Amino acid sequence: MTNTTSQERGRAAAEVAQSTDQAQIALEALKQRLYEDVAALRQQDDDRTPYGGDFESLVTAAQLASQQETDELLRRRLERRLAELDRVTRRVEQGQYGVCESCGAEIPAERLAAIPDTTLCVRCQSKRERPRTGRRAA
Repeated sequence: MTNTTSQERGRAAAEVAQSTDQAQIALEALKQRLYEDVAALRQQDDDRTPYGGDFESLVTAAQLASQQETDELLRRRLERRLAELDRVTRRVEQGQYGVCESCGAEIPAERLAAIPDTTLCVRCQSKRERPRTGRRAA
């Protein structure tokens, strides 16, 4: 019986190691795509002539300003996402990958395979997403 338990522990440890390796690969690929998106947005911003020069109307200038604002918001969102991925990568390095950061429960392998950068189990994620009652919209 002890031999079976140690074999099971060995298999479980191998599964965790494989899951961690897969997570690191997925996280790095996602971070690379986000870095590329941020660079593309910066390049688009650099390529634009701010006001004057090639603009023929105030409408065109207003459209450009609106697009620049949208691009800036998107760039900030991408940079926040990259910071989140760095935090998840640190959890992997610290051996905390697959452990819910809220309740400490193990996050199922199926959830980690679908969302490799998750840090919450389904129950805690549902609690976080649930609208709070008693709050009034402003």
